[in-house]
Amino acid sequence: MQVSYRLIELASQHSLELGIKRLGADLVAVPRGLDQTLEQSYLTGEAVTFYMDRTVKDKIAGNSLVEKVSAQVFIKSLARASCCSLWNVYLIGFEPESDFTILPWLSNHPLRKINPDQILAGAGLGLEEGDTVRFYGRSLRVAGILDPTGMGLDQTVFIPIQTAYLMARESAVKAEQPLPLGPDQISAVLIKLKPARQGGMPGYRSAYELEKAIPEISIIQPDDLLVRAQANLAGTLRTLRSASYAIWAITALLIGLVFALAANERQREIGILRALGATQGFIFRMILWEALLLAGSGAIIGLILSMSILAGFSRLIALSLQVPFYWPGAFELGLLLFLAAVSALLTAGVSALVPAIQSSRQDPYEAIRRGE
Repeated sequence: MQVSYRLIELASQHSLELGIKRLGADLVAVPRGLDQTLEQSYLTGEAVTFYMDRTVKDKIAGNSLVEKVSAQVFIKSLARASCCSLWNVYLIGFEPESDFTILPWLSNHPLRKINPDQILAGAGLGLEEGDTVRFYGRSLRVAGILDPTGMGLDQTVFIPIQTAYLMARESAVKAEQPLPLGPDQISAVLIKLKPARQGGMPGYRSAYELEKAIPEISIIQPDDLLVRAQANLAGTLRTLRSASYAIWAITALLIGLVFALAANERQREIGILRALGATQGFIFRMILWEALLLAGSGAIIGLILSMSILAGFSRLIALSLQVPFYWPGAFELGLLLFLAAVSALLTAGVSALVPAIQSSRQDPYEAIRRGE
């Protein structure tokens, strides 16, 4: 239990920090009132679709606080449709010529330009470079795989925005269901602010000024998203931590009780060993080593099961807790497993101390007599 909650904590914290860092934008503008909807989408990868007029991008770009902007459009692929090779996948149309958030994610890749019929795939989709996929009847080739973040964007496909508009126009003929997207519509505007030396303001002040100047938008601050997600996660982790401590205490008591009962059942055996010359130290070590051997075996089996369950249900955990989940590095993971195994051994050793001491101090004759 302690391993599970600690691993969830490490994975979520690592994902949040990595994902927010790679989001790359100081602010994100969306239609008024839909900021929390997009925040949830960023964390879980659940596709959301909403649109606003492209003129909003021009208004934002013209603000004196803004250095550069890049528009995105959100699409969701159809489910159970032959015109889409991947169902219910989050598609994001982006502007390659102005993008400052997506292309930098590419891992060790020479790609500097993306063609109209090429796409970039999130690391969690299981696609490989060179694969061909189809959305709304249009075939597209995977030009690159983005670095994993553990956030919802790992389940996303990124398409050049003009290709997204063309796909929408063609969908009336090629797709089982038309895509209701016009060339004058966008979903979000990613914003890079001017630095302070050029007259810029801090993110929270800029967000306030932009919302006041352009009433039809709401602003997402990635740093605030990180803080809120961490706060939500903290409450869940406190519950898991309390439960793990309670389970640990109960487990320690049960181990002590089991070894006390086992030692009581083995009094005749222990008495015979003492009568044959076994010392108190030998009896003590024998019982203690049995406890450590059983605890070590149980720890190995428990860790394997815990890791397997977390690996198999990591996506479900992320959706249920509303947090991203990205496995920590090998060193952190190895250290966590090592400490968990040591904790199990110490718990078993301490719990078996009293039965081991009592058994080793018994008079051989009395032990044999009681064990009959």
